[in-house]
Amino acid sequence: MQLSFSTLGCPDADVDEVLALAGEHGATGVELRMHEGGIISASMDDAERGKVKTAFADAGITILAVGSYVKICAPGKDIDVFRELEAALRLAADIGAKAVRVFPGAGLDSTSEADREEAFELEENAVRRLTAAEGPAAMHGVQLLLETHDSHPRGVDAARILFPLGPQGAVRTIWDVLHPWKRGEEPEATVKALAGRIEYLQLKDARRGSTADAPILTLPGEGDIPLEKMLRLYGEQAPTGVDPWVSLEWEKAWNPDLPELGEALAATRKILDSLSSS
Repeated sequence: MQLSFSTLGCPDADVDEVLALAGEHGATGVELRMHEGGIISASMDDAERGKVKTAFADAGITILAVGSYVKICAPGKDIDVFRELEAALRLAADIGAKAVRVFPGAGLDSTSEADREEAFELEENAVRRLTAAEGPAAMHGVQLLLETHDSHPRGVDAARILFPLGPQGAVRTIWDVLHPWKRGEEPEATVKALAGRIEYLQLKDARRGSTADAPILTLPGEGDIPLEKMLRLYGEQAPTGVDPWVSLEWEKAWNPDLPELGEALAATRKILDSLSSS
């Protein structure tokens, strides 16, 4: 499996520092967060975008995705969501990224019976918006990726948005392993629900906290998430001949007391190497 990481784990790093981390740990891919003051943002000019594209391309590092914060289910006007999404698609195309990550972002808990009816209505927002965005995404040569996250944490939740969209591959998904796990979805159920639409697996580890929404993050391999099982299932569902990506999302930007990203990358590399030799 190919190793990648998100710049969420090194929020203050510049391009050279990100490339150095990749080289040190044998990572050949990155997810770049899209935010003002970061490595990439919507306000970058063409020259700045070109420099980022050249730096990663020359280093042989694939930009798996632009990590946008578009909330595709969100209440409100479609035009506001489209404006934000178009900016992310254009940025991805300009820097040579393969995809744009979006969140469900319904602002409720779609796993709850109390929120179920409203969740279904907001899922219609997502299906409508993603359907309309397929053409612009294709024009930019960029894939749209829905992450298992926030209001739609499990595979079965994300699938309610993904599968009305038509032919397999138009919009795919990022399997963030934390969110289905903390809501009690077995890995086999996640893989079955997402049925061939997983673009890559986003790895992290945690121990059970006081509630499902309060897991305690740990170094990969030191928590309760069944990473080895998940990785095996993920590898088995990958198309023949494809070496699938595993991307470490180390949440140091939100949890500054976590160890440095390099330590988490080393732990992730150890897990992947152990899996490949077994």
